Amino acid sequence: MKNRKIKYTYNILGLAIIIFLAIREICTAIFTRFGFKTDNFLGMGIYMLIFLASCLIPTIMMENTLGIHPKMFKKVKPAKAVNLVFLSYFIILITNIVNGVIHALLKNVGLNFKPRIIQLPENKFILILYFVFICIMPAILEEIFLRGYVFNAFKQWGQTFAIVVSSLCFALMHSSLDNVLVYFVCGVLLAVVYIITDSIFTCMLLHFVNNTVSFFIMYFQQQVNAVSALTMIAYINVATIVLGFIGKIYLDKNNIHIKDYIQKDNELIKKITASSKSYFALSAFALLLFFAAYQSFISLT
Repeated sequence: MKNRKIKYTYNILGLAIIIFLAIREICTAIFTRFGFKTDNFLGMGIYMLIFLASCLIPTIMMENTLGIHPKMFKKVKPAKAVNLVFLSYFIILITNIVNGVIHALLKNVGLNFKPRIIQLPENKFILILYFVFICIMPAILEEIFLRGYVFNAFKQWGQTFAIVVSSLCFALMHSSLDNVLVYFVCGVLLAVVYIITDSIFTCMLLHFVNNTVSFFIMYFQQQVNAVSALTMIAYINVATIVLGFIGKIYLDKNNIHIKDYIQKDNELIKKITASSKSYFALSAFALLLFFAAYQSFISLT
């Protein structure tokens, strides 16, 4: 392991995350302070531009400073891509159930996470923009940044190491300590899908499906009665289980096993702790934890 080079790469990653947070948090706070909201076209347009800039500027910075030009847009067989999405989303569902059990256990000992409620706009045209903002833009921009550039920047020190770094960034950048397990597992699955297909398109599809299902669950919970919303969620879960097994059968038949792509790395801890010698990486990690803790404020009851 080349310590100087890995330290430099960590520094660049840290700087990229600091830029991401600065644009997202500071710009959002400024425009919110001046009364811009997501319930009108102007407000939505501004927040969409902020998100676009927060992902693209760090990506461009990483490309120019590290000199990496990853090939991300290789064609992939539709059946392979779709079945990978089926199985991956099934694993995400299981992770969400486990996460719910953990929340219940924490609640029993007096730890409650602050509820995070997103109020969808009533205006149908604004709602469409909100769908683009929540479901489409993250699926494209976050995948290019995290899988396309962060993963490829660290891949030279090992595939598993690159999976962990990109997944940890993905988990913490969503500023949600209460769901950090779910986001980390999502990050791992997205990275493995990228490795299997050698294409960012399948990652984008999985990311889009995950966000879209969450969007429609929120929509149904706010627009229909609780019984109908629960019925719809039950149908989605049943469909996820069925499609997940179909995906597994297809992938097994084609000798594709997700676990095979997460290889043992005896130096993994050493590589991760190498970030302690990078001031930008440490600062970025501290900022990520701060915003995650702030957004997921835990209260004792």
